[in-house]
Amino acid sequence: MVESRVSDTLGSVNRAMSFLELLAENDGLTVTQVADRLGTGKATAFRLAKTLVERGWVEKDEELRYRLGPGLLSLAPALQLGQDIRHRLRPIMDDLYDQTQETIHLTVLQGRYVTYVEQLVSPKPVHSVSKLGSRSPAHCVSPGLAQLAALPDDALDWVLAVPLRRYTERSLTDPADVRAELQRVRSRGYAVNCGAFRAEVGGVGAAVLDPRGKPIAALSVCMPLYRMSEMDLDGIGALLVSATTDAQRGLRVL
Repeated sequence: MVESRVSDTLGSVNRAMSFLELLAENDGLTVTQVADRLGTGKATAFRLAKTLVERGWVEKDEELRYRLGPGLLSLAPALQLGQDIRHRLRPIMDDLYDQTQETIHLTVLQGRYVTYVEQLVSPKPVHSVSKLGSRSPAHCVSPGLAQLAALPDDALDWVLAVPLRRYTERSLTDPADVRAELQRVRSRGYAVNCGAFRAEVGGVGAAVLDPRGKPIAALSVCMPLYRMSEMDLDGIGALLVSATTDAQRGLRVL
């Protein structure tokens, strides 16, 4: 039974990879054409397409043809942030940890989500923890907002082109509200989240930018929401802006 489920999962992954390779070789295919070339039923091809569209790795045009989507480009930062770069940013994360005694995250933007690639957990009895490799919606967390604020207009338009999910009463779901918040992020240089994803967790984040001003990562300080009201958020924001500037110098992207 277990072997059967594993085999089914691997088969689905293989079909998804074949789907992407097929689109890379062809300029737009209908679901029928995809099914024929993959040797699957239309229902299977449609489910694959739906999943990949949701990820942003595939997009569907007005003629119902599927093409590779811009979400694939967001995988590049994750490749760039390999072990060497995480190692080089670790001293900066250590400094933030020492100064705040809160959980420090290093994340990369992938499509409409941020992925956690490194973490230093607060020594305080009550603290926030994220599983490495897990994802959070970019529009609801500080490292996500910080990176969205640095995206070019067309990339941001793509992120906001789908309905934004509400996770808590503080989640921003209207694209106009998100854009207004991103303008505030640009003005002060860092983002603040007060329980928009997990109701009792907040944080402050700032983006690490490449030479063109595009985000390649973000550093953030994460804490229980009840402690945020007692903290100097502007001071933490200033620490993060300084830290990301140092990170950019260290990565030689300035």
